[in-house]
Amino acid sequence: MNRSIPNSAREFFAEVPSAILLVDSFLGYYILFLLLAIDMTEVQLLLLGPEEVGKTLMLKRLQTVTAQQNLTQAQRSENLGEAPPTIPTVGVNLVTLTHNKRKYTFRELGGAMGPIWQNYFKDSSSLVFVLDSSKPTQISSSCIQFLEVLSSKDTQDMSVLLIFNKTDSPDYMSRCEISSLIRLADILACARQDITVLECSFREGTGLREILKWLHDKSSPASVSK
Repeated sequence: MNRSIPNSAREFFAEVPSAILLVDSFLGYYILFLLLAIDMTEVQLLLLGPEEVGKTLMLKRLQTVTAQQNLTQAQRSENLGEAPPTIPTVGVNLVTLTHNKRKYTFRELGGAMGPIWQNYFKDSSSLVFVLDSSKPTQISSSCIQFLEVLSSKDTQDMSVLLIFNKTDSPDYMSRCEISSLIRLADILACARQDITVLECSFREGTGLREILKWLHDKSSPASVSK
């Protein structure tokens, strides 16, 4: 028996069994859910460095910058204001940021926890290590800690961000000076990790957007499933 083609969309959908429409709707919502889940994959990162290098301040500044993403262009401000007060981290400090539809959870470990940092390596896919560029006497010992982190078998596949903080200090050592002191070129040549180096001032807010760009470029969701 020949059936005529409905003259309108309403007539067509009236002839489609409601069960099929229900299945189509379910599939559509399911696909949308999967896409959102992929976008919001949570990336786990370790934040390491000696005491008083500015790790906690970095997280607070990044929270301020990422919070402005929810504001209109007119409401956003390039001026981050005075640096908020911080206290030394005792134990572990967890901070989650959302940037470009992706969640980043930083596990900041206190500088005094250096001897047991390795216990947390397996739970992270990327690593940020902060040095105080205003303390020449501390840089050498900090470099030894950094090399110990790089030598661990659990960090070999990590993306690593090395930050020279406190470029606003009058005692600041330039990247060239620090690189010469710790033989950075040799470290980058020998390390198995993908290492990026940045100069920042968390107090003034410089370098924060470069950190967010590194997060987006290097801390891919695929690395979480290692």
